[in-house]
Amino acid sequence: MHLLTYPSILLTLGVAVSSVSGAAIHQHHVHRRALTCYEDNTLRALERFSKDAAVFCPKFLTTPTERIPSNFVGVPVSKLSSACTCFQKTAAPANPGPTPATSITSAPVVAPTPTTTSSVKASSQSIPIPSTPTSAAGPTGISTSGRAYGGGKRGLVYDYNSKDFSKFFQNSRKIAFGSNWGLRRSPAPGVTFDQGPFVPTIRVDSGLNNNDWIEGVRALIGSGTPMIFASNEPDNRGQSNLTPSQAATVYKKYIQPFKGQASLASPAVTNGGGATGLGFLENFVGQCSDCHFDIINVHHYVNRQDVGVDQAVSAVKSFLTKDVAAFKAKHAQFRNARICLGEFWLWGASDEDGAAYLRQLLPWLDGNNDVACYQAFGGLWEGNFINNAGTGLSKSGQVYYDL
Repeated sequence: MHLLTYPSILLTLGVAVSSVSGAAIHQHHVHRRALTCYEDNTLRALERFSKDAAVFCPKFLTTPTERIPSNFVGVPVSKLSSACTCFQKTAAPANPGPTPATSITSAPVVAPTPTTTSSVKASSQSIPIPSTPTSAAGPTGISTSGRAYGGGKRGLVYDYNSKDFSKFFQNSRKIAFGSNWGLRRSPAPGVTFDQGPFVPTIRVDSGLNNNDWIEGVRALIGSGTPMIFASNEPDNRGQSNLTPSQAATVYKKYIQPFKGQASLASPAVTNGGGATGLGFLENFVGQCSDCHFDIINVHHYVNRQDVGVDQAVSAVKSFLTKDVAAFKAKHAQFRNARICLGEFWLWGASDEDGAAYLRQLLPWLDGNNDVACYQAFGGLWEGNFINNAGTGLSKSGQVYYDL
């Protein structure tokens, strides 16, 4: 867990100071591995609060009656034993080098302090597509029509464990694309996404290679993929875990070749401070001075235990209009790039609070011309946008479906 300081709020695991508009604590989903530890979201709940889990799990595994910390109240008790076992197996010290695409743990990051402001222009313009594709099979799936199945900004995240839950968004006119932190539209048997274009994310092994990527992306672009995501959270040892230099190497090798054929998104960084978040991206740009970017991809998480719904919404707005805007203004490569809020959520929110959070934030994101796309996390899992029984949409899922 990452700490946040607000007036009269004192927490116990680390501190990050923010403006009154809100601070950002990055806590992040996990994309699935070929590992039984990641058959559901239980382990990820422990990874988000790794310091708490490191204390709790050894006690719980020997004494199942151990009191469950409030961070894990929403975790099914029946799954805690296996999740704690996996947590102890996968938790590891920070690694300055890359982890293989099948090795994921978590790391704390600290919120940035906003620095400057930027104007917001109202628009519902969707994901930009290069006007002069270098390939005849250029992207055609996202337009400025504002409609799903080919327009708008709203993405839907899913993974190996999402079953056939995309059927609950089948008639949504809001969903413009989907992504799953990988290259394949269908990441597992029975898992589908048919609501619009699929956006791939580069993942590499410990040698910074992905032998399937180039041909796979060519095929996706030919079928209408409008955008390509670079490395997912290279500033987080729990995700792609790359140095700025390594992230630049991956970008040049696997993303830059598609310039003009699809919109190219920067590595997606957390809303952390110091050497993470935009600080990481600053160092990355120094290693990728000849790289082209159509999109700056950022993530934003805050914790419901630390902020109210209104504060969480303000934190997102401040992050995008101040921190990200200042970064764009500083770097010529990003001045014309639009923003993708590639992941965001009010972590630990009830279904009702999650719905309230989205009701405030989605219209603002849709009306902000600087925002090209966004994906709430949320997503296609029980207890997220799918109700706990797996029989339909939750309250927050319904808002994401049609607001």
